[in-house]
Amino acid sequence: MAAKILAAISLLCAAADAFVAPTTRARVAPLRSEAADAAASETDGFTVTLSGLKYKDEVVGGGEAASDGCVATVNYEGRLMSSGRVFDSSKGKGPIKFVLGEGSVIPAWDEGIASMSVGGKRVLRCPAALAYGEFGSGSGMIPPNADLEFDCELVNVAEGPAAVLAAKLSIGYNLRTAILGLLVLSFILPVVFPDVAWLH
Repeated sequence: MAAKILAAISLLCAAADAFVAPTTRARVAPLRSEAADAAASETDGFTVTLSGLKYKDEVVGGGEAASDGCVATVNYEGRLMSSGRVFDSSKGKGPIKFVLGEGSVIPAWDEGIASMSVGGKRVLRCPAALAYGEFGSGSGMIPPNADLEFDCELVNVAEGPAAVLAAKLSIGYNLRTAILGLLVLSFILPVVFPDVAWLH
């Protein structure tokens, strides 16, 4: 008798499972995939740091690594996250040079560029607190509390006092600098060497 009761209960459970499980699976599976999709779209392949900066490497550089105190040379394009409008770019005016970790650029750049290597390309998504904050930029190109996105390419890393001084003076090692140097020497050398005829 007990065996018949157990068999009947097993049949009832199997029947219940056949009717209930498919509908339960149909409801549960989409919820799980929607949650996974939501999590994936939230980060969208970006790494999120403790400060709130988001970054994604499009090309991982194989050159020298950037670090605080070195001079980073970066090509970039900056956009407003809200509209996608480009507000600044190095195209046509050359890359920017700055000393990492000294606060000469927005905090998002000091943090986001510091972990790159030369040749790397990275997208930085900067919350307003790590960019221009509640005041925006003085030029009005960046409104208050604007989140920004930058495409950055680390072109070069340099170290040493001369590189740091040149970056702080915003002087690059290019043709313009060479011409400026020759012009300065043309005034200094005749004074230092007054007896050398070819300098006059």
